[in-house]
Amino acid sequence: MSQDTERINLKTDGMTCAACSSVIEKALRKLDGVEGANANFSNNVVSVLYDSSKVGKEQIADAIKKAGYDVLEDDPDVLAERERANASRTKKELAVSVLFTIPLSILAMGPMFGLEIPLSDEPRIYSVIQLILCIPVIAAGRRFYTKGYPSLMAGTPTMDTLIALGTTAAIVYSLYATFQIFSGEAHSVHSLVYDSAAMILTLVSVGKYVESRSKVRTNDAVRGLLDLAPPTANVIRGGKEITIPADELAAGDTVIVRPGERIPADGSVTEGSSSVDESMLTGESMPVTRTVDEKVYSGTVNLNGSMKLTTEKVGKETALFQIVRMIQDAQGTKAPVARVADKAASVFVPAIMAIAAAACIIWLVSGKGIEFSVLVLISVLVIACPCALGLATPLAITVGTGKAAEYGILFKNASALERSGKITSLILDKTGTITEGRPSVTAIVSEIQETELIRYAASAESRSEHPLAKAIVSYSEEKGIILSEPSDFTSEPGGGVRCTVNGKSVAVGNETFTGIDPSSEGILALSSDGKTVVFVAIDGKFAGAIVISDSIRKTAASAIRSLKEMDIKPIMVTGDSEDTAKAVALSAGIEEIHARTLPEGKVDVIKNLQVRGENVAMAGDGINDAPALTQADLGIAIGSGTDIAISAADVVIMNDDVRSIPATIEIGKAALRNVKQNLFLAFCYNSVCIPIAAGLPYLFGVDIVWEMPMLAAAAMSLSSISVVTNALRLKTFKPVSFKV
Repeated sequence: MSQDTERINLKTDGMTCAACSSVIEKALRKLDGVEGANANFSNNVVSVLYDSSKVGKEQIADAIKKAGYDVLEDDPDVLAERERANASRTKKELAVSVLFTIPLSILAMGPMFGLEIPLSDEPRIYSVIQLILCIPVIAAGRRFYTKGYPSLMAGTPTMDTLIALGTTAAIVYSLYATFQIFSGEAHSVHSLVYDSAAMILTLVSVGKYVESRSKVRTNDAVRGLLDLAPPTANVIRGGKEITIPADELAAGDTVIVRPGERIPADGSVTEGSSSVDESMLTGESMPVTRTVDEKVYSGTVNLNGSMKLTTEKVGKETALFQIVRMIQDAQGTKAPVARVADKAASVFVPAIMAIAAAACIIWLVSGKGIEFSVLVLISVLVIACPCALGLATPLAITVGTGKAAEYGILFKNASALERSGKITSLILDKTGTITEGRPSVTAIVSEIQETELIRYAASAESRSEHPLAKAIVSYSEEKGIILSEPSDFTSEPGGGVRCTVNGKSVAVGNETFTGIDPSSEGILALSSDGKTVVFVAIDGKFAGAIVISDSIRKTAASAIRSLKEMDIKPIMVTGDSEDTAKAVALSAGIEEIHARTLPEGKVDVIKNLQVRGENVAMAGDGINDAPALTQADLGIAIGSGTDIAISAADVVIMNDDVRSIPATIEIGKAALRNVKQNLFLAFCYNSVCIPIAAGLPYLFGVDIVWEMPMLAAAAMSLSSISVVTNALRLKTFKPVSFKV
């Protein structure tokens, strides 16, 4: 992948089935510079990986348009409104179809059930009335023709093509019968199948309406996140407080947020303090206290105190918008399991057209009449809809990623969601993952004056982002110790830091890094109950040790139990001492540990498990976890961790609740199970229904060919509805991990 490689997600309009997705993907992959293209028709998103030095966004959009599909502007409000408008239009079209199809069906089929139908003994008037009732239904379903036939002419037939061909065959055959009636062949009235064409269009429209509503429901979940950002903000301009639209905020503005108001931008508190409800961001229901110099985020709710804050990120730069973008990115990608459906869908429509034509010819050659053969042709074209096949994976992925977001779990792509459902072993870092990650100094052993020891250690650690380093620096600030500026600073992840302070060589870290032999029984005893000992060497000599404790997270033990119940083996890998690691592992319920492990050692542990056939997930939050997160089959970054860890991971957890880790796997398993169920329903439906539509029952004495066009339309719609309904069940899914 070149350094110019970028990804763009484009919202489109016009995709109706998996064949449509295939058309767009093929058109894009022909462009020089496009490295990958995924079209998801469940949410109309096209995700394109491309080399910006070879192809531009305009060329990509033009290729989609030339393939016959519209590219929409990237405005969430406009897109949401368009989705609702499409659903509303589909509902009106369905209403028109139902309004005229019911009397047409009664008129056409009433005599078969012994009903007295007026004018049924007047063939000419009877046929014309049926034609008149059929015309509004055709008009309401005109999109099948305006999309289906152009696709056929372009050599890329879709589901709309099948419907258009099937109903056109029924209408043309009925028009021919009507002509025969007016030519004096009154018995041709029995060949009229206007009602079949109307019923097909109506029943297919039922399925399309259900699909359009499902798209609105799944996209509303994501759109609802953006609605959390307030429309206005109280800002200080020219020394006065004024109210402006939130989208006019700029970085550096001073904003006033009163109790009950939502925070309009990401920033830092400069005055006041309050409890803030951050559940929309983290999934945690308990409010958190935010005071001066602490971060607050757009969309969160200020509960009980007034605050002033300085904005740092506004609009599309806020964490809220980035979460929405990450969800949309994930929904725009495809899971590996989708390749099965994609391959089938790419050849499905042409194959069905061939089967329909072959079945029609075979029945004609066998001596059956043209009416029988045409009905078989219509039935096969209509019943074999690839919608269910195409919806199986993308809709489950869309709903699954939205459900995960409700718990503060963000999947970066659909592949990560699928992989999470296959995990067999989980590697956990200790500090910041199993423990709180907010360690504090609890004891000091010093060979020199204690103040000097802290000065040297804190000065050396002042450039480090490690939680233990921050604990030492915070302790020095509490003691009012003035630090010195370090020089020649170097850091070894998993080991410690080395630098020069006031002309002395200072090393702070574990015994291996500092070269100190912890022979003191007092020091060894300190690390046996879960405390971490940081050694300080000055000019190569032992100067002292700083004892730091980091309490285990309250939900760690229940999270580990949940993992074990799913037959997933938890393994703790840490750079800390053996005694400290054992103490924490015992409290959490973890049997296997790897202590004194450097970053490359964590990678080796994962590789060894993978060699044994394990699917390994890694959960961590530090810079030293990044290599392991990348090596793992699934990297899970705790949201409070470093940017490097988050960028290296496949999943980002926006809260500090360890139960979110097993919940991630639970949701992945549920989504993967749902995809497999959907694929089974789709493949099973087609494998059973196509032979029936081709006339197989007739060979066994069951003559239902005359009703097959309508039954085919009903079955086709039910197949899509069954897949949509099954996928939407994920919206009610609740991870067991959060019930423990």
